[in-house]
Amino acid sequence: MNPSEDLIQKCLVEGQVKFYDYTRFRDIELIGEGGYGKVYRATFKDNEITVALKSFKGNNVSIKEIVNELKLHCRVDMHSNIIRLHGATKNEDKQNLSFTHYMFVLEYADSGTLRSYLRNNFKYLSWYDKINFALQIASSIKCLHVEGIIHRDLHSNNILVHQKNIKLTDFGLSRRLDEATNSNQKFGGIIPYIDPQSFEGSRRGNKIFKFNKKSDIYSIGILMWEISSGYTPFKDVSEPYQPASLLLILKMVFEKTMSKEPRLNILRSIQKLY
Repeated sequence: MNPSEDLIQKCLVEGQVKFYDYTRFRDIELIGEGGYGKVYRATFKDNEITVALKSFKGNNVSIKEIVNELKLHCRVDMHSNIIRLHGATKNEDKQNLSFTHYMFVLEYADSGTLRSYLRNNFKYLSWYDKINFALQIASSIKCLHVEGIIHRDLHSNNILVHQKNIKLTDFGLSRRLDEATNSNQKFGGIIPYIDPQSFEGSRRGNKIFKFNKKSDIYSIGILMWEISSGYTPFKDVSEPYQPASLLLILKMVFEKTMSKEPRLNILRSIQKLY
């Protein structure tokens, strides 16, 4: 076993993550691909449940980043609006060396990303549905913040929908609070969702951002706008669509972002809309 695999193996033991032999999965089908790697849908032979297998590109994702994601995910795995981490597996296929052999075994979300869900189902959503989505996103981020974790990469392609419920995913860029606020980080996420106050400047053509809890709260506000309108952020839309109560919540989100001590009391305000 090489040093990189030792790190992951140590994390599996310390984090009490279950390891599954790759042969226990069948009907493995590619369903998504990005800069980080690939996601497959598979059937777990033991009980016939559908799961997602997440692989990582060796050149784009370091072993430390994989271990970081695994450790952070274990700490928030109990929340119903955070995608469940079942464990890990290892693909022994030596032919594709551009991918690490370890894969996460994750809960499968049957309705895809929030962005695609809004695109395909927006006209069928009631305001109750939209407010429920907003509440679940805020609740999942509150769970992260209580655990001292900042997500740092909140956008509608990093949130999944399963049976009309939100499932937060992708902790690849997440950090412990002390790491995210005390050091500058290069960020490759989606700019419209990022708090402009996080921008620290540029270095060698790369934008540098510094994140804290307010950064996540700002992103929640942008996501609430997207859920209420059905449009991606900052799209030119002239027709009105938000009820006055939602506008008040959005106003509060941005006020909290600007404050020195942000708290996720947005949850209480959203609940009042029920």
